[in-house]
Parts: sequence; C-alpha cells; structure tokens
Amino acid sequence: MQLIVAPRSSRYCQNDLFLAAARAWKGYRAEQLAAAAAFGAAPLSIAVSEILLAIAVASHLVRLIRRQTALKVPRVIWFWLAWAGLEVAAWLHSPQPLAGLGEMRHLILIAALFVTLACVRRPEEAVRVWRVILFTATMGSIAVMIGFTTRLARYRNELAAGGDPAFYLRCGGLLHHWMVYATVEVLVFAALLEFRAAYAGESRWLTPALAIHCLAIVLSLTRSLWIACLIVLALHLAWRRSKWLWAVPVLPAAVFLLVPGPVHHRLEQTGLSDYYSNAERVQMLRVGWRMIRQHPIIGVGPGRVEELYASYLLPGELLPAYHGHLHNNVVQLAAQFGGFGVAGAVLFLAVLVRDLARPYSRAHSREQRLLQRCGLAGLSGFMTVGLMDYTYGHSLGLILLTFAVISPLTTRVGTEDLHAAR
Repeated sequence: MQLIVAPRSSRYCQNDLFLAAARAWKGYRAEQLAAAAAFGAAPLSIAVSEILLAIAVASHLVRLIRRQTALKVPRVIWFWLAWAGLEVAAWLHSPQPLAGLGEMRHLILIAALFVTLACVRRPEEAVRVWRVILFTATMGSIAVMIGFTTRLARYRNELAAGGDPAFYLRCGGLLHHWMVYATVEVLVFAALLEFRAAYAGESRWLTPALAIHCLAIVLSLTRSLWIACLIVLALHLAWRRSKWLWAVPVLPAAVFLLVPGPVHHRLEQTGLSDYYSNAERVQMLRVGWRMIRQHPIIGVGPGRVEELYASYLLPGELLPAYHGHLHNNVVQLAAQFGGFGVAGAVLFLAVLVRDLARPYSRAHSREQRLLQRCGLAGLSGFMTVGLMDYTYGHSLGLILLTFAVISPLTTRVGTEDLHAAR
C-alpha cells in the first residue's frame, strides 16, 4: 500500500519559521536579547532603541556588580577615551557648557554602546543581530517608498506648477528625517552587499531586500546618500575584484533614464551652483573655516555653532533658514572642539581602521570575516555621507555605526579567549 503524504499548510510552515526563530535565540540572556532588540530597532525608532539599550546596559551592569561576568572591550576603546577626554576638556572650557549637553550625550551613548557590545561575544551572535537589523531596515525602506508615492499624489499640483521635489517629496520614512534615514541606510546598504556575497544560498531573500533598498535610496532624493552608496558599491566590487566595477560610473546615467521626473530634477540640481542648498553648503564651509581660524585650539565650544553663525557672516551674505550645524563632520568637530578634538578623532579612526583591516587569514570563521567587511564598508559610507552632513550628530547613526565597527572587535576578543581556553 502506497502512503500519500499531504502537503503541509502554510499555517504549519509559518509555525515552523517561528519555532526556528525561537530556537535561534534560545539560551540568550536578558541583556543579550535587549541589546539585539536595541540594535534591531535602530532603523525604526530612536525612542524604542534607546529604551532597549538602557535595559541592556542596566542588565549587564548588574551582572558585572555580581561578578557573574567580566567587562572585556577591544583595545581601541582607550583611543576613544582619549578623544572623548579632549571633547570634554573643550566642553568645560566653553563659555556656555549647557549648550554642549547634546554633544556630551553622544559620548555617554557611545560609552553605553561599548558596554552593551561586551555582551556580543561570538561572531554568530553579531551576524544574527545583523539579520534583525536588515529585516527592520527593509521595513523602514518600504515606508520611504510609500511616503514618496503618497506625497507624489498629494502634491502633484504643486509639482506641476514648478515646485521643488526635494521640498515636497523627501521623507525619512519611519525615521521622519531624510538625513537620519541616509545615515542609517548607508550602513545597512553596505551590510546587505556583504551578506549577499557571503551567503549566496540566501539570495532568495537578500536579492529582493537589496532591490527594495536600492529603490528607496533613489526615491529618498538624498544626494549624499546616492554618492555614498555608489562609493560603497565601488569599494565592494573592487574588494572582490569583480568585473562589474566598470558599470558603477554608468549607474547614475541609467538611473536618470529610468526613474520618474522628480529624480531627474534632483539630479539636475546637483550641478547648479546657484541652487540654494548647494550655495548654503559652500557658505557653511566658509563660516566653519572662519570659526576654526579664530579658535584653532579649543574651538568655539560644543553646541554654539548655531548661535554664533550669524556673527561669522561677511557683509552681504544671507543667513540660511537652517544653520544648526555645518553639514560636514570634520568642519563641525573642528569648529566646536578645535584642533585637539579633531586630532583625537583622527587617531581613533586610524587605529579603528587598522584593527578592522587585520589580514583575513587571522579571522577564525566566515562570520568573522563578514563582520570585518561590514565594519569597513559601513565606516566608509558613514564618512562619505559625513562630508555633506553632520552624521556624528545623529544618535541612530551612532548606534548602528558603533555596532558595525565595534562588534567585529568584541567578537574577535571573545573568539581569541575561546581559542586560548582550548
């Protein structure tokens, strides 16, 4: 007698997926689950991410106090502490310390992230967190696409009358502001490229996810994100010696031919020197340079750029509607913290890149190599966007960047300890 097995219903298949996901996280401690959720929430909500981060830090500190674990951090933290010390010195020297509380909050956030990442001890754990981030970030990119489409329908009359698409159509999806989305998205895009190359067998979901992100990037109308993603893609292809590297310069022309009119308009604005956004960016660099020349050592003080901006304008120069920062990481940091602060940042970055770029032959697993690539590619994208915006001022960007660049180092420490124990 022949036994016929009926196909399982989709309901049972979904239950299997949930069970597989539950098994993957089985055995994780409370602080590890909170940390994974905090990083996973970064592409969705700053409030949720920081609440979960606080829970993870508190749980880990309790374990440290009870001596149930040890705080093991990568050596690069000492260089970050030196940089942070220089920033604190500039803040204490500032005539208005209260104005710099936002910058000091960023230092506390990064310190909390170092503590949180001490919970992530194995490369497999960090890769699992990346998968959560890729999923939530894809939801965020879908929200950007929906936002663009609804705005295009709502403001069609204004656009037909000659309205600026950047004013009417740009949105950050679930993150609300397009530059916050750009800061987070460039890190996610870099990781997606590396995941797709490392896990070719998972292309059934990685390829559609990458397509969604590419479309959302184009529809974001954010030029700094466009440029940064092109550079990240070129580095990715060059790293792997791909024959498709030649196609990267052709991509902007292909996009120009295929995408809707508002994107055409945005691309055309890039080359217009009299376009208000372009002119304001140039003016901000000049104002920043004047601040640096007048206060080269310790800077004007953190959080004081907006207040002092008008006093550094020359006669005839117009005050931009928004001048809260100088739209450039290096210029903003130098203006606020002076040459010492920038020197500390450069030293930290140099050590960080050196540690991330250790020869891959020393990596113990495919996951470890993947984390290193994600860190280097993400850092490249973050710094590129930072040439056109103050990305160091976005908390969500700092959360995701710290995970991208520090998790390869904390997991390496954990792996080396495991091999030493054996």
